[in-house]
Amino acid sequence: MVVKFLLPLLAACGLGFAIVNVVNLQRVPESSRPVISPPTTPAYRSIAGAGVVEAKRENIPIGTPVPGVVDKVFVVINQQVKAGDPLFHIDDRDLRAELVGRQATANAMQAQLDRLKAAPRAEDVPPAIATVEESRAKLEDARAAYRRTKSLFDRKMAPGSDYDRDNYMEKAAEAALARTEAELKKLLAGSWNEDIKVSAAAVEQAKSQVKSMEIMLERLTVRAMADGEVLQVHVRPGQFAALTWNEALVVLGDVNTLHVRVDIDENDLPLFKQGMEAVATLKGRPNVRFPLNYVKVEPFVIPKKSLTGDNSERVDTRVLQVIYALTEMPTKVYVGQQMDVFIKAHVPDLDLNSNPNLPRPRPGEKSS
Repeated sequence: MVVKFLLPLLAACGLGFAIVNVVNLQRVPESSRPVISPPTTPAYRSIAGAGVVEAKRENIPIGTPVPGVVDKVFVVINQQVKAGDPLFHIDDRDLRAELVGRQATANAMQAQLDRLKAAPRAEDVPPAIATVEESRAKLEDARAAYRRTKSLFDRKMAPGSDYDRDNYMEKAAEAALARTEAELKKLLAGSWNEDIKVSAAAVEQAKSQVKSMEIMLERLTVRAMADGEVLQVHVRPGQFAALTWNEALVVLGDVNTLHVRVDIDENDLPLFKQGMEAVATLKGRPNVRFPLNYVKVEPFVIPKKSLTGDNSERVDTRVLQVIYALTEMPTKVYVGQQMDVFIKAHVPDLDLNSNPNLPRPRPGEKSS
């Protein structure tokens, strides 16, 4: 009896299971809903572009003009700085040692110039005068000796050798007196003007070398060239700051007014007109709209930059970059944040008639 009723029951259960599976497989699956709704276009015809938030004067990456080891960092993230405020400092011990040597050389050159200008020294004149008087006395003595020898030689009482010797002694004394008198005159005349000019030029050269070293020391303190806020700090004490860097050591930006740099595909450029209104939405918050004000366009179409920065990627699209200003802040926006931007398209009636592929105005909408 059990077998008689069990087999039909099992067959009925298997048939029911098969029917249920067939019905479930024939159902159309519901479409999946995104976690975050995609941004919706405005009511007017628009051009879509990807935008990146940046500071008013663009983000300013700062490096170092001189390579070296960083010994001081003066700023932190979110700090407000003014133009001229120090950001970080490079170790300057070697340059300061060289500055001492150049300063000593400049001082020596200046002392040499001062000595030439102050010549003659009052202490140098009396010895020179005494030397002249001594030479004059020696000349008188030589003349007296020559007169005596000449008188004896004329009377045949002195040999010719004595006569010649005293004669030459008188001439040598005359030359010595002339030399000492010329040296005294040169001393009293002071330094030669050309020597002063040469010494002055040497002083200026030495001072310029000192000034050059002072400028190099000043450059070791990297300063802000414009007012702004410190957005990033990638430098630490003890780090070697090189002339070439993969990332900026410090990034500054004026975040009081934020700009959005929008990339417009070159295929959409016929629909773009400068000054057209635009709105933007944040990634992940498509319902919050940011009105934008036109600032400028950079009239140079460039290859589109990949947001990943991978060098292996190949980009075959070119874009025109347009700058808009964020005028209202419904929510907090950060520099570097991505936005979806919609710019009102410009489609004159003449273009609509000549090109049927361009988007047509909606009912009740006028062409721009």
